[in-house]
Amino acid sequence: MKKKKSYWAMAKDVIRKSDIVLEVVDARFPGDSRNFVIERLVRDLNKKLIIVINKVDLVPEFFVKKVTKEFSKEFPTTYISAQKRHGTKNLFNIINKLRAGKSVKIGVVGYPNVGKSMIINVLKGRHSASTAATPGHTKGIQLLRIAGNMMLVDTPGVTTIKGKRSLASKCAIDVNSAEDPIELVESLIAILAEKKPKAFVDRYGVPVENPSEFIAKIAKKYNLIMKGGMPDIRRAAIKIYTDWLKGRLKVYWL
Repeated sequence: MKKKKSYWAMAKDVIRKSDIVLEVVDARFPGDSRNFVIERLVRDLNKKLIIVINKVDLVPEFFVKKVTKEFSKEFPTTYISAQKRHGTKNLFNIINKLRAGKSVKIGVVGYPNVGKSMIINVLKGRHSASTAATPGHTKGIQLLRIAGNMMLVDTPGVTTIKGKRSLASKCAIDVNSAEDPIELVESLIAILAEKKPKAFVDRYGVPVENPSEFIAKIAKKYNLIMKGGMPDIRRAAIKIYTDWLKGRLKVYWL
């Protein structure tokens, strides 16, 4: 509980210190990865917000444009593949338009593993904030200079989603250190199979009929076997979750 409060305290601190706030969302589930509490706080403090849709290389172009058009009704919105450095020019154009030549501090917020550190690297033009495919990797508040009159404020991902199902679907947990990764991944499979059941057949050649049985089948398919010949359900669950985390399972929704 203290950890969540700490995240919230840092996020609020970032927003208060910033003139412009970049809210980074995942292109695969952009609506679900928006943080409406953060957005309300930005409005209440009279700050400027830009929604940055990241990881657009993982979804079709028509979907990205649809989401951008929808979100732009509320806030300036742009899309980017931070990993491939696509869309960075438009992001800078929006920032420069909002700051109107003034010196500004730019805050970066978002749920864990939406790619905040990659956005920071794009803004700085080099790898300044370390990145990893582990949710919550960035530690502590950082103040980074990205230009003579622009400073960047970063905070760890803020986890405010209630329920393990939602946490798993948003890549907001470190499944490797979870007490029961199997339960979490079963919930994730149920969510993704409801959205696009064909994604599992495309990836593994195995349909989902029951999440727990599906994990066991994946263990056998990839020879994840424990001593005694039993399928290693934990390792199989972590494999499935990692595939989702890295975009190998092609599922997306608004």
